[in-house]
Amino acid sequence: MNDITDYSLIFTLIFPLVLLALLIIIIVSSIPKRKQKQEFMSLDDFIKDWLKDHGQAHKLEKQFAKMKKDPSGKLYMPITYKGAKFFIRLGLSPNKLSFINLILSFFILWGVTMASIGHILDPLSQQPIYGSWFLALGLLVLITGVSDGIDGAIARLLGTKSKSGAWLDNVIDRVSDILMVICFVPTTLLIIPTHGFDFTWLAWTNAFLILIYEYMRAKHEGLGLHATKPFIGEKITRILIISTFFLWYGLSSFTVFVTKLINPSFTIWDASHSWILTWTMLICQISLAIIMILSMIFSSKYIWKNLKKIDNKE
Repeated sequence: MNDITDYSLIFTLIFPLVLLALLIIIIVSSIPKRKQKQEFMSLDDFIKDWLKDHGQAHKLEKQFAKMKKDPSGKLYMPITYKGAKFFIRLGLSPNKLSFINLILSFFILWGVTMASIGHILDPLSQQPIYGSWFLALGLLVLITGVSDGIDGAIARLLGTKSKSGAWLDNVIDRVSDILMVICFVPTTLLIIPTHGFDFTWLAWTNAFLILIYEYMRAKHEGLGLHATKPFIGEKITRILIISTFFLWYGLSSFTVFVTKLINPSFTIWDASHSWILTWTMLICQISLAIIMILSMIFSSKYIWKNLKKIDNKE
């Protein structure tokens, strides 16, 4: 019993304190390198440089015009561009931001595990307090998703792109990907006792699908197919799915919590909140699985077709 208590204390208290300490060390160590003013390439040049690195140099202007019209060019690229300039002024290097992203991912793992404690409690008593944590966790998921693209943008703007940095970023990305889904494993969020269901295996399945999808892309680049084609299962989509369901769960819990504080007998949210408690995280995992399976199918067709073209040329 004492061993169990010790392990619980380590994860509950010591683990997040260590993560916080590491985060503080990284930020403080960056203070001497802060830069208030520095000239950077324009957003258009930034996007073109990104396209070149992703195998689009042979049709640069065409792809640039296309990207400027789609959501990635209108929203994601400007966010990473401005975010990179902001973090450069704070003195953060690409590698440091990658490590911050990794630390935040471990915070999400810890937060989901802790917040799930109240998942099977009476939804009209303690659960809304725990469930409300998912509002913060949903925002944290969004932050990690955006910062994942910013570390590479920092290297691009500073002209410090390197193979070692790209390798480190990719390794940390994969660890972050896995933490985002297996954070459900040590919880009851995918267990529906009223129906006798345990869908924890879905979290492991999604971790497997994400790893295979990312490996397929890395492998085809290693075989000489440098042109890439984004599919719906890209990391930004995964981040949006997870954060959406986290925020939905958290908002429902917070609404119940506030209304119960005002009037303990208030029951307007009871039915909807019970449904959300039971099915939200399962729907999240099912949606993620469907998207990843479809993306793997379409990506496989694209890769196979283009590798065959390379084979024929050789």
